[in-house]
Order: sequence, then C-alpha cells, then structure tokens
Amino acid sequence: MKTILSWLILLLAINTCLSQGELSSDHRIRVAGMQMNVTNSISENRGKILTGIREASAGKATFLITPEGSLSGYRSTFDQKELLTALKEVLSLAKELKVGLLLGTCFRNDDGRCYNQVRIYSPAGEFLGAHSKILVCSPIDEPGTGEMLEYDQGVLQTFLWNNIRFGALVCNDVWATPGYTTIPNPYLPLKLKEMGAEVIFHAINSGTNQFYRKFHESSVELWALNLQIPIMEVNAAHGNEKLNAESGLIDSNGVRTVRVPDSGEHLYFCEIDLKNKD
Repeated sequence: MKTILSWLILLLAINTCLSQGELSSDHRIRVAGMQMNVTNSISENRGKILTGIREASAGKATFLITPEGSLSGYRSTFDQKELLTALKEVLSLAKELKVGLLLGTCFRNDDGRCYNQVRIYSPAGEFLGAHSKILVCSPIDEPGTGEMLEYDQGVLQTFLWNNIRFGALVCNDVWATPGYTTIPNPYLPLKLKEMGAEVIFHAINSGTNQFYRKFHESSVELWALNLQIPIMEVNAAHGNEKLNAESGLIDSNGVRTVRVPDSGEHLYFCEIDLKNKD
C-alpha cells in the first residue's frame, strides 16, 4: 500500500512540474511586448509601464518587455532618486499581478557608474539580474564619444527562470550598426547561443531613420535563422513616425511570426516555442 501511495505522489509531482514547464522538453511561454513612446519624464514613462503591466496581466502574459530606456528615458542625466521611486512602484504592481519584467531603463549604481540596462524580475518579484548594453555607440569619425562616455559597458550573461535559459540584449548589441560602432563586433547573439540561451529578448530605441531599416531587420532574422532560436524585439515608438526596426517575434526559422505596426504605441503578445536544454 505504501509503495502504491509513493508512486501516486511521484506521478502527481511529475504532472505538476510538467504543467509548469519544468520537466517538459518542448514548451511555450507567453510574453507581452510594449512598444511605447519613451520620454524624458520618468513620471510619464512610469504611468505607461503600469498600464502595460495591467494589460499584460489581463492577457495572461508571464513577462512584459519594454524598450530601451523606457523608465528613465534614453539618457544618462536622469534623477536616480526619482527613478528608484518609480521603479519601486512598477515592481510592486508587477509582483502583485505576478507579471515578470524585462524592463529597459538606464540605471546608476551606488558607485556612480551609469548603465543602459534591461533589468529582469521574475513573476514573483525576484531580481534575476541585469544586462547592461555592451556595444555602446559612438560615431566612426569620433570614436570614444557619445554613449561610450555616458555609459559603462556590461558583461554578457544568461538568465535562468523556470528551467528556461534566456539572454537579453540592448539595441546595437545585436546589430553592431555600421557608422555607430567603433568597438570590434563580439557577435553577442552567437555567444548567448553558445552559453545555452533558448531565446533572446531585444530591447530597442533605434529611431526613425529608414536608411538603416533593412540592415536592422535582416540582421536579426539571419541571427534567428542561423542560431535556430527565436528573438523577440520591442522598439520604442516615436509618435506616428515609422520606426527603422519592427517590433515583434522572429521564430527559429528567421520568420517574423508576430508583426507590430511600425508606428504608434502597441501592446502585443507572443507565444514563444522553446526547447529545454538545461
């Protein structure tokens, strides 16, 4: 009788884990992306992100991803105290509604160093870490200027949640765009795949210059195809102007399976197919 009871308990545990995706070899995750206007007003940005968290929860998303600099504004001259207050409110609501975050924001550490980050929090509110932009931009005729003076570079890493290993990159980290990159290209998407990433989340604030659009979009499609992993992108809106990189989801065949209008603000959902390798 004890043996039968033990087997029943074991089967129940396995079924529970499978339902949570912990033991399954093929599983899916539902992620929301928020294409939003990013301003220099932390208060305004915070309000949009709070709305996005509520909508992501209503749409049963596990995580919400926001664009580059979406809370602080895309700048290094923000008020850190105001940012921390806004961040606390954002995290409180996300934890209450059980929505994980990949939050694009600039952030200043206690030592005064500033980073352009994606800060990652689990649906339970646990801080999983942050990816700080590595391929910071500077014009080729003035190497070492621009973002290279404003932000410290990060160190590449992967993140693990619920047996899903993933990477997060910020804008030029994926592209190494000609004309804006004076650092040798480290091929960060390839390195993330080598580190075991099953999916890459890409937070963007790339602007509206259409000259770069084909390069931006085809670069990501080719990475997804050749690495055989999906890449989800979230760009910042610029009013009604057309963006030069489309938000959405590129599957492991390099096909854009979720396409978001290239102007205006939109919250959208992606069902991402994953294969566990951990």
